Amino acid sequence: LCVVKVALDNGIKTQSRIHPSPGSARTLVWALPLTASCNMVTEESDHPHHPEEVKTPTQEKDSNLLARTDSSEILIQSSMDDIFDVIKSGELSEVENLVEKVGQEALSARDKHGYTPAHWAALDGNVEMMRYLVERNAPVDLPCLGTQGPRPIHWACRKGHAAVVQVLLQAGVAVNAADFKGLTPLMTACMYGRTATAAYLLGMGAQNHLTDINGDTALHWAAYKGHADLIRLLMYSGVDLQKTDNFGSTPLHLACLSGNLQCVKILCEKRNLELEPRDKNGKTPVMLAQSHRNSEVVKLLHNEMKKKSRWMPPISEIWGMLFGGAGASKGPLILFLVSVLLWGYPMYMIRCIPITWNILRRSHYCFIYWNAVMWISWIIANRRDPGYIPLNSDTYYRAIKQIPYFDKWKKRNVILSRLCHSCRCLRPLRAKHCRICNRCVSYFDHHCPFIYNCVGLRNRMWFLLFVLSIAINCSFTIYFACYCVMIEGFSLLYVLGLLEAFVFCGLGWILTCTSILHACMNLTTNEMFNYKRYPYLRDKRGRYQNPFSRGPVLNLFEFFVCLPDRQDEQDYILDENL
Repeated sequence: LCVVKVALDNGIKTQSRIHPSPGSARTLVWALPLTASCNMVTEESDHPHHPEEVKTPTQEKDSNLLARTDSSEILIQSSMDDIFDVIKSGELSEVENLVEKVGQEALSARDKHGYTPAHWAALDGNVEMMRYLVERNAPVDLPCLGTQGPRPIHWACRKGHAAVVQVLLQAGVAVNAADFKGLTPLMTACMYGRTATAAYLLGMGAQNHLTDINGDTALHWAAYKGHADLIRLLMYSGVDLQKTDNFGSTPLHLACLSGNLQCVKILCEKRNLELEPRDKNGKTPVMLAQSHRNSEVVKLLHNEMKKKSRWMPPISEIWGMLFGGAGASKGPLILFLVSVLLWGYPMYMIRCIPITWNILRRSHYCFIYWNAVMWISWIIANRRDPGYIPLNSDTYYRAIKQIPYFDKWKKRNVILSRLCHSCRCLRPLRAKHCRICNRCVSYFDHHCPFIYNCVGLRNRMWFLLFVLSIAINCSFTIYFACYCVMIEGFSLLYVLGLLEAFVFCGLGWILTCTSILHACMNLTTNEMFNYKRYPYLRDKRGRYQNPFSRGPVLNLFEFFVCLPDRQDEQDYILDENL
């Protein structure tokens, strides 16, 4: 059994993670704790065979003094027990008054479970109380007297109190301090899904490769608990994805046990990840998912194994190189290039020009002009940086260090949601992480397969010209094809060309109209379809509002001419952070 004891506000409960025997699974068992045998006050009773002695006046005075001393000791002991109730109340002034009355020893006392005042201050997230304990040299790094032995920093990480963690680290508490079961603060934060606290610990030097007494790392716990954000954070911090615990389980085993599809997807993104490792019971991740009836996880793993199948490695690898994986396919781009270069232009040169050049010369000049515009805009939209946010930015690391100060901020989650642990950057307003490019893009619109690039701040104008030129060229193509049919009559080549031209023409005009509409509204495609996800596109009543629109004319002027000033945007974000 791997027992993980966690302290709750109203007591202590025990969380046990049982390794599965064949045909069983890891489960959570909650049990009541054993009370620690600390601070037990024993009383001596009179022996029945002791004879009574006649007391002299001096002896009576001594006995009265002893009685008063005993009563004062009981009073002091009672006051020391009161220190925990006062600390739980969160009133610092009452704690100060009690310490002045009883003495400094009250801050080193332990309750009936073996916990110190620092434990309860950490659990409550009381930063001022913890600072007071540090200033009075109270013990802030002692483990409890139970079998688990958590320290105050473990309790702070359990609740996600990054500000308390900062105070403890500044007081000299080790960032990798382990309890009796080998759990570090990072493991505790990952166990309870405290992404911000885990990021802060990693920024302060926490080691991600450390293991508990059962060989589980922080990644094992994040996978077992189903915390996808933490898995991504730990992956990009360089953790070993293939590391096994004492039971032979990898993080993929535990992710399949949790049944969290997103966690399994993130782990399978790594190409070199072994998908069929066996634990000491001979179970693979697929077997564990099947035993827990996680059908979506089973389907995902089967698809991933087919991609890496040993029976067809050359075909799958060649297909991946040519067309890419799901979501990153080059198929639309290749279809466009083949249709234009190997079908459209030969038909235009061989059949259309000889028949219609003298009749429709001006139309041909316009067609050639818009073809030049199409290729120029396509090359620029394909090759230009769409507005990638710089990797490993100083703003990200500053934000990580400022996480403890976010606890009292009303819009704490706004900044934390902008932290991208994949790119290690602080996303500006209206930016988004593209899962295909695996980069954060400023003013993210969408990922276009026809230019095989994201559409963002720095290439959106060229994308609009590209789709507009496609729509115009396809319209000319339909016009030329109809003219040729009128002269030569129907043929299979003309019919196929017309069908393909109609498809690209319709797609081109749809993309052109939607792009112009979004430009007039000063919105991106991502914002248009997902406006409910973004608080800045809703008013206080939850209704749609657009704070960026200044009218169609100014919006179009901004779209084509005036790009947003990077410095102004960074200043706005900095002011909001402060």
